[in-house]
Amino acid sequence: MKRILVTTLMTAVAVAPGFAQTSARTEQDEQAVIAAALDYMEGALNADAERMARGVHPELTKVVVGTYRQSGRQYLAYNTSTLLVEWTRGAAEQMANADKNVDVTVFDIGDNLAAARAIGQTWYDFLQLAKIDGQWRIVNVLWARNRLQAEDQSGVQPEPTDRAEIEATALNYIDGSFSGDAERMEKALHPELTKMLLTNNRVTGKPFLHKMGASDLIEGTRAGLGMVDEDQRGIEVEIYDVSHGIAAVKVTSSRYIDHLQMGKVNGEWKIINVLWVPNPNAPSPGG
Repeated sequence: MKRILVTTLMTAVAVAPGFAQTSARTEQDEQAVIAAALDYMEGALNADAERMARGVHPELTKVVVGTYRQSGRQYLAYNTSTLLVEWTRGAAEQMANADKNVDVTVFDIGDNLAAARAIGQTWYDFLQLAKIDGQWRIVNVLWARNRLQAEDQSGVQPEPTDRAEIEATALNYIDGSFSGDAERMEKALHPELTKMLLTNNRVTGKPFLHKMGASDLIEGTRAGLGMVDEDQRGIEVEIYDVSHGIAAVKVTSSRYIDHLQMGKVNGEWKIINVLWVPNPNAPSPGG
């Protein structure tokens, strides 16, 4: 009989004075996030394209850090929603003998965003989800081959310095933005960064995703957009998990709530995917 392991991690996010998370984590949302993660992972394991399509947003970005054997250099490889669904549709033979066990951990839910992890025998995936029109869908994925059960486990455990480097990367991103330091921002980002904003159409009120890239962020920072006085930044960094050369991180500040997915690419930790919203308790302009 198939066994499904579902665990949840209730994170206590340290909140700076003057702002806090406003949308509470509910049991209904938590179960819906888990269901989306299982549709995604079990959809693949069971060659069920309908479940895969139900779990992922049509604008999904899925990334893995690959390595060229010829040079030893690393690069980013991408899957889209349609590629995943169609691959799943034809994967029955390939997945016939696959271990169907899945372990889902929910790191965080709030403000219509969620961060989670889905682990199968073959895959180790960090997920970023958005609640759009009442439905939780996976927007960004950063994944790696799950080597925990392999004979050669080299590279699975992070080095002692990795967490410090991950935190420094997160601070280069947010503090670089607030201080107008384009060099710090550029240092934090992978050149192929995908940053998604969950926002609403001002006319219709309907939610949608707005995509930004690295050059947009770097040049916006250079132009001094969004600068914040140092004593008003209220930055908190929380590292959810580091494994297999990838990391899931949350940055809360007085202005934004950012979920980050980072990868160690050619020896440096870089932000690859971001899903964010403005902090709902951000002070009003001039306030």
